[in-house]
Amino acid sequence: MPRTRLFATLALTFLIAGCAGEPPPQAAEPEAPQGLENGSFTAELNGHRIHYEVRGSGPVLMTVPNSWGLTLAGLRALYRPLEDHLTMVYFDPRGMGSSGPVAEESDMGLAAVREDFDALRRHLGLDRVNAIGWSNGATNLIFLASERPEILESAIFLHGVARVMPEDFATFAEDYPDWNAASAALQADLAREDVDDAWRTQRFRRYSLEEAYPNLFADAAVGRELLGRAWAEAEFSFRHGAYSQRELPIWDLTERLAAITTRSLVLAGAHDLLPADRAEEMAAGLPDAEYGVFESSGHFAPLEEPEAFVASVVGFLGDG
Repeated sequence: MPRTRLFATLALTFLIAGCAGEPPPQAAEPEAPQGLENGSFTAELNGHRIHYEVRGSGPVLMTVPNSWGLTLAGLRALYRPLEDHLTMVYFDPRGMGSSGPVAEESDMGLAAVREDFDALRRHLGLDRVNAIGWSNGATNLIFLASERPEILESAIFLHGVARVMPEDFATFAEDYPDWNAASAALQADLAREDVDDAWRTQRFRRYSLEEAYPNLFADAAVGRELLGRAWAEAEFSFRHGAYSQRELPIWDLTERLAAITTRSLVLAGAHDLLPADRAEEMAAGLPDAEYGVFESSGHFAPLEEPEAFVASVVGFLGDG
């Protein structure tokens, strides 16, 4: 059984340590590891120009980008508070942000993200790394950790599950009829022949920020406001989104879990449309995993419960 981490207690301890009684002794400010100075960079990896950024200080945590069409600005908006404790490494997927263009359709896929993650790891001179994936990135981290456990020091699966089956979509359509209708309207608009790709991208952005992702928060109205601020600078790609839907509409990766020998942390939201018990099931299938639930979160714990999120990740990595 996975070890369960009590995030509310951790977050409280995390905050009290800096606020109550005598101020804690001032430790030396951690520095970024050699060769990981903060900044924005470009490298030729796997024959592609890849834009990456290094932010923060402390132990290194590499991010697994989402393949569905979100630039690193979107992930950094979720993870920025971690930069006070960790050296965060982000990169734009092929065809996104400041990375080079897509040469073929597979450049928009999950495998391309994994290839560039590993190439960037080697480019930075890192042997084994800590990795974090959110949502679609957590799904891809299952692939990465099962295929290449030797390159990972630890794996953090944030709001991800090992399987999504056809019956889950039926339940989802019943529980979220408005979102189902909005998704159908989006698909119809993207298929129009009287619009260009710039219009489609803006339509996909509006759908993501106003119609879809706010509903993944415990409180949709709060989610719309938080996402509007957090993802104001993020770029989207309807082409990546469409490819992602075709590449992995449903999945069952439970048989891969036993091969993930990496020390792991599985994080779920109590109000997520991906049920917390599905995440707990994933944690139970991992050989060495801790599991925890953010009781006031949906699919965006870094925005919904930022202090508890930071405490959980920093606490886990500090235990390693």
